[in-house]
Amino acid sequence: PQPYHTSALSGEAWLIELILGHPDRIRCELGVDVHTFKALTLELRRHRHQASTHVSL
Repeated sequence: PQPYHTSALSGEAWLIELILGHPDRIRCELGVDVHTFKALTLELRRHRHQASTHVSL
């Protein structure tokens, strides 16, 4: 079998790779398309949620 999770990145760098990469990959990994993911992060910021120790926005 061919390896599936081959990225050496993690955390925020991994998310950036997903956002900039093939649209099907972010949907497969997160279950949403890139536009929905970006809209979610904007909505969280709009409601004054901020980055924390383990979560970046």
